[in-house]
Amino acid sequence: MTSKRGVVTGLICVAMALIAYYAWNLSFFEYESNIYTTTADRLFTLDYVARLSPLLLIGLLSAIGIVLCVVVRGRMRRRDPLYGSFASKVGVRASGPAAGTHTAGAHVAGTRIAGRRPSAFMAVRWICMAGSFALMVFGGILLGTRFAQVSIPVLSCPANMSQLTEATCYYLAHLDELAALPWTGIAAYVLSTLAFVLVFGRMLCGFVCPMGFAQDVMHKIRQATRVEGVAMTDRMYKALVPIRWTMLLLMIGLCFVGGNFCNFCPAIALSPVAAGLSVSLYASGFIMVFVLIASFFKRRFFCTICPLGYLMGLAHKVQPFRLRKDCTACTECGACYEACPMGIKQIYTERQKSDVTDIACIMCGECVRCCPENDALALTCAGRPIYVSKRSRVVEGYGRKDHE
Repeated sequence: MTSKRGVVTGLICVAMALIAYYAWNLSFFEYESNIYTTTADRLFTLDYVARLSPLLLIGLLSAIGIVLCVVVRGRMRRRDPLYGSFASKVGVRASGPAAGTHTAGAHVAGTRIAGRRPSAFMAVRWICMAGSFALMVFGGILLGTRFAQVSIPVLSCPANMSQLTEATCYYLAHLDELAALPWTGIAAYVLSTLAFVLVFGRMLCGFVCPMGFAQDVMHKIRQATRVEGVAMTDRMYKALVPIRWTMLLLMIGLCFVGGNFCNFCPAIALSPVAAGLSVSLYASGFIMVFVLIASFFKRRFFCTICPLGYLMGLAHKVQPFRLRKDCTACTECGACYEACPMGIKQIYTERQKSDVTDIACIMCGECVRCCPENDALALTCAGRPIYVSKRSRVVEGYGRKDHE
């Protein structure tokens, strides 16, 4: 069975490489002219709405895909009672980490009972995500300036000339163009990127990245519509590792074999299109539809295979933001693992070390929010706690209406 999964995963990686290389032959949406300047006065015109047509098309196809998935799953349950029982126990109401199953926030001790009102930390996080999305899409227009020499490592497509800063991903995917820059440009790119990575790491994924914000919005839509999520097992997470490495290799090396990672990256189908820019979407449009559907059923799905996120995570050993655990206060309930959108099992299994910061951790605070023990988990900055688990926060959620 393991060998079969390995073969399937390998075929998926090969298919991704081929799609990435021949992306220009898979036109999802193509403009005849790529010359268009978005200004503040154009944001409320019919012309701007027309420019959003690729994004509206992606949203429509995603909605159709989600409805089809829900219908098919419902029919499978009606035809096979055993499948329905399994899905309700594992896919939505998991039996816990001991069974090797992770539901990304559906555990009874997890997000279902995490409190009636959002904590101050979560409120700040959502404000940061919404604000950064606006800045990474319309920042240059809203503030009247653009910091072109500052490269922030998030998936915000640099094809969007209306955003506040440059995004690191473009030159990582076009190392040949980076090498052609003057030394001052290379220095500004490297230093600004390293500064953000060393200080914040993958916290940028949880607070700043536009792709992350779009995925969290899809998760909220699923909660509001009360559609059941999809379980992720340990084996499934392991199967995603080769896909993540393939994405990383494609991002860094595709330019050297005549390909363009931007035609394959879903980020180009988000911020440039949302800003009303005339950007042709090739395979990236199809990939974005898949990402939105997958993120609807599994929170932060793309973050588990994001190549830029993995590179940022390499600095998790030195960044000042840490996730700490008091192993003596832990009761091994597994709520932290069930709530983690990245499927980090170390938070649950660690029994000795206090520092459980992982390369995949986006510092979203979900594990802390759902932990039912006082001070068992905490997000810290330079050793100072900024968000600590509290039993009262979890207990007050009992009896509230379930929107999971």
